[in-house]
Amino acid sequence: MKLKALLCGGAAMVALATGGANAATIVLVDQGFAGTAAQQAQFRMGFQIAAAYWGATLTNNITIKLGVGTAALGTGIIGSTGSSGMDYSVANWEAGVNATKSNSATDTGIVLPTLTNGAAAFITNGPANTANNTGINSTTLRYDNSTTGAASTNNKVLYLNTANVKAIGGTAVYDATNTQQLDGQVQFSTNFNFDFNPTDGITANTFDFIGVAIHEIGHALGFVSGVDYLDYYGTPNGPGRTGTQFNFDTTSIFSALDMFRYSTDPTNIAPGTGPSLDLSLGGTKYFSIDGGLTALYGNTFSTGDYNGDGNQASHWKDTAGCAIGNGIMDPTFCFGQTGYITALDLAAFDAIGYNLALDSRGASYLTSTGQIYTRFANAGAVPEPATWAMMLMGFGLVGGAMRRRKVSTTVSFA
Repeated sequence: MKLKALLCGGAAMVALATGGANAATIVLVDQGFAGTAAQQAQFRMGFQIAAAYWGATLTNNITIKLGVGTAALGTGIIGSTGSSGMDYSVANWEAGVNATKSNSATDTGIVLPTLTNGAAAFITNGPANTANNTGINSTTLRYDNSTTGAASTNNKVLYLNTANVKAIGGTAVYDATNTQQLDGQVQFSTNFNFDFNPTDGITANTFDFIGVAIHEIGHALGFVSGVDYLDYYGTPNGPGRTGTQFNFDTTSIFSALDMFRYSTDPTNIAPGTGPSLDLSLGGTKYFSIDGGLTALYGNTFSTGDYNGDGNQASHWKDTAGCAIGNGIMDPTFCFGQTGYITALDLAAFDAIGYNLALDSRGASYLTSTGQIYTRFANAGAVPEPATWAMMLMGFGLVGGAMRRRKVSTTVSFA
């Protein structure tokens, strides 16, 4: 019941690394691209530009390894990311953030959850079966402040992306089946057309490949929410609501990003009168670095694909139409839409444990994929496509036929 990468064995792979001094190194492992040789070269180049952006933006001295490829996916999804994850205590995560943080505006004023006996307290959904405390009822709320026993596991232990663990100075531990020790796998749908050069705008009826790739790598870095697990298993609409049910108090579920997920507690579930960490489905949730007092730059989160607002909780709130909105971690892209990375996007990564090279730009930071292409492709920061191994391994992605297409995380349930 974890968020994991879709992993495949095989040693014959060629990797390209991006990064340098004061930059994260992102190694891309080629897992196969569909199409002609020229089309495959475009996919590889686009991924390398997206990785070069993240490598230059993050200053943590770490190496992140991502599998990349294409395949045919389900309706409406243009890209998908699975992330390798591991249990990590909330207390150790907070200690790591404090030990490795920079003097950025976000890090200087950040408010982490107050822990009691190593446990965070938060609003969440009640169980579907109250007799044995299993399942999720998305229509009920409770205040979970357990501090002892097995029932406090979800309060004390996060399920962190291995990339996020590395960012705070921790040691990544991989599942035994992850023989390549990938931190994530990013896949693109073969059911859609993409524009790989956004400097002259995005061609009609195509998607901004570099923008979607930056988004998907962002999920692998740690922009995820455990609320998506509650959504999947939650009544009345979650596809996992029937069959085997779990006690969600006794397992790690939530992410580092969830430690900044707040509501104003409009129904007074939590003690007191102020805002509260809120890891429940639906409602209005927002990203806050000051303990919930304010929603940074006026943001809101998505609240659940099945039992929320219709989009995975591992995203900002969707913006009507094709406006820039909250940022690149918005859940949808439009045909012909250029991707933009915002100050809000970067603040989220800063908060969960990454350090950034861009703090001085503050709230005004706004960078288009066209600018990113110009910086990295035209500056020769991207190796020639011929240096990639061309391995077609048949991975599958999801696609559809709507005006707006979703980008998503991959949730594996076992």
